Amino acid sequence: MRILFKNAKILDLENGLLINGAVEIENEIITNVGEFNLSPNYDREIDCLGNILMPGFVNTHCHTPMTLLRSFKDDATLNEWLFDNILPAEGKLSPSDVYWGQYLGIMESVRAGITTFEEGYFHNPAVCKAIEKSGIRARIGLGPAMRKMDITNIEYMGNEAKIIKNNSLIKPVCFVHSIYTINQQAIEESIEFTNQANMPLSIHLAETEKEVLGCKKERNKTPVEYLNELGFFNKQCLCYHSIHLNDSDMNILKEKNVSVTTCPSSNIKLASGIAPIYKLQQKGINITIGTDGVASNNSLDMFKEMFLVATLSKVSINRTDVVSALDVLKMATINGAKALDFNSGEIKAGKQADIILIDINQPHYYPQDNLISHLVYAGKSSDVYLTMVNGKILYENGKYNIGETPIDIYNNCNEIRKKLKNS
Repeated sequence: MRILFKNAKILDLENGLLINGAVEIENEIITNVGEFNLSPNYDREIDCLGNILMPGFVNTHCHTPMTLLRSFKDDATLNEWLFDNILPAEGKLSPSDVYWGQYLGIMESVRAGITTFEEGYFHNPAVCKAIEKSGIRARIGLGPAMRKMDITNIEYMGNEAKIIKNNSLIKPVCFVHSIYTINQQAIEESIEFTNQANMPLSIHLAETEKEVLGCKKERNKTPVEYLNELGFFNKQCLCYHSIHLNDSDMNILKEKNVSVTTCPSSNIKLASGIAPIYKLQQKGINITIGTDGVASNNSLDMFKEMFLVATLSKVSINRTDVVSALDVLKMATINGAKALDFNSGEIKAGKQADIILIDINQPHYYPQDNLISHLVYAGKSSDVYLTMVNGKILYENGKYNIGETPIDIYNNCNEIRKKLKNS
């Protein structure tokens, strides 16, 4: 399948420019970008009409089936929200429920220009089934169990890994939920498993002051110091949230080449805090952006997250000259692809064809003289006209090509929510 996008403003992240030209796709790979001799043999030509063609967003932290729990419990602290409300509700979800919740999140993601995400949930066979059928790209969290089992965590995670078949769209990651939900033995077993399986690790880290103070009280160490002593950061690692860090913590993360995910909507909604983005930048740490789950956000909207990353970073240190729009666009695309180890995040020859088309023929993009800034400070998820993953168009102008119909997704999710409310 050969597809041509022509008459586009192509986002060049490396140089911070918009380049007029075309992008050629052959099967799942970008083959040409810019000005080149066009072939007469394309299966489809898409006239971008001067709109912005950019890499798809990489959402590096999400619990996608939490779409089923959107607005289930608002206006609560993390502990009250999670332990008193969300975990009990999630205990009632069947694999079929998770499948439909996953699909609702995939539908919302492609509508908002998200082409890749990191998933951390349960009932992984149902999760993988939805991801494979839809055609979106993801890294799936296989973690130690948060309940007592008859087998070891190493055996459990080994069994989980078998559900991920040979599929270029899906990769596994060992997802250790947190130091306050997973005990040390299970964390050590996870590290042992990743060494055997040559698999990266991800974890919620330093999300709240309570987590940090509890770790200091129990172990006389920060969560970063504790995990570092266990050897957690010796593999490729991604840490979610990473709000309450001191300089020593940041130095460890830099030394170990750890990436971090900031989730501003979730963090401010749960009053967890504001991540020290500028300090992390100054340390040279790879910063990415995630939405977290919809139950604490309450949407899968990377435009909203980008705006908050840029603005909260300024107000938190009372400086307006830090964390630029271009910086934030990189966090939402190429930095995320690097953290998840996918060959995407840029529109360049040889990269995977994960591309979105942004309709800038909207009042909030005018005057059109600083469009990179407009994307971050004025852009909306509703501006996404087309979403392509791996050379396949999954969303275009109100129509979805994701394997399930919107009406089936909506109806099933409504029925599941009724069941949760009535049980």
